[in-house]
Amino acid sequence: MTKTIAVIGSTGQQGGAVAKAMLKADGWKVRGITRNTSAWGAQALASEGVEMITADIDDFESMAKAFQGAQAIFCVTNFWEHLGKGLDADAAGAKEAEQAFSIALAASKVPTLEHYVFSTLPKALDLTKGQRPVPHMDHKAGVDDRIRKELPELAAKTTFVWLGWYAVNMASDAMGLIRPFELPKSGGKYIWMQPSKADALLPICGDVGVNVGVYVRGALEHPEKSRGKYVYVRTDRLTFTNILNIWSEVSGREAEYVPISPQAFEAIWGPGGKEMAMQYQSGEMWEDWDTLKPGEVCTPEELGVEAEELVGLKQELEKLKSHLL
Repeated sequence: MTKTIAVIGSTGQQGGAVAKAMLKADGWKVRGITRNTSAWGAQALASEGVEMITADIDDFESMAKAFQGAQAIFCVTNFWEHLGKGLDADAAGAKEAEQAFSIALAASKVPTLEHYVFSTLPKALDLTKGQRPVPHMDHKAGVDDRIRKELPELAAKTTFVWLGWYAVNMASDAMGLIRPFELPKSGGKYIWMQPSKADALLPICGDVGVNVGVYVRGALEHPEKSRGKYVYVRTDRLTFTNILNIWSEVSGREAEYVPISPQAFEAIWGPGGKEMAMQYQSGEMWEDWDTLKPGEVCTPEELGVEAEELVGLKQELEKLKSHLL
């Protein structure tokens, strides 16, 4: 029997990766959910064989209707969209969490549903033992808790997906706060100014447009391993210095890492800068995310994920070379 996966955010990076991976998977049809099926991205997916459906994540009934008959659902929500509209970090996190739980509630009412996949994040408050909260992480992780507490039948069908830092941030960061930039009158020297120590480690998901789809496909193909568990999409774990060295190698430009204070970063970049600074400062206290849920995180081997399928940081930057400068 052919199964259907409904994909929220199908025209975005995460949802698009899932849609493309599942189009190639045997026995699956893909239903893309978007607010505007006339948009270029939606039309491109439709031309590849995706059934595009109009629905809005703020409209419960439209989501419930879009999910009908699906055996799997992929859910992703967007904190940064709300922050960019002027909400403060806590309000943006609360709005995203409200949307995410509403989607989960709609999914819980689908009688054909076998597998729910939720793109979430670990709770910084837990990772740092309550010392350094990060609103966009903590609010999203709170949805995991609500699903487990209030929707236990759905929780048993759910795979929770964690994504590390996007490699594409160094090429197409919309806000500009993560990209290295050229120093004026320096003869082409770049600096990467970030609010963290040079030797702090970042978990990196590599190419989000590929790797998320690979892991979600693996989770759906191995439900006995993945339902009720966490999947951690990470190809590299590197220091800021290591990351910049790879950027320099690929771009061919000399670059220097310049740590600055969280306060200065916020002064330059506003609320987005403050949120990133909080994440980085919190990250300095972590061992790694999978230490938070020992025994609850699927290994790539359990999901049948082969290293050759994944695109790491250096490979992704090489693909994006023309956009790095």
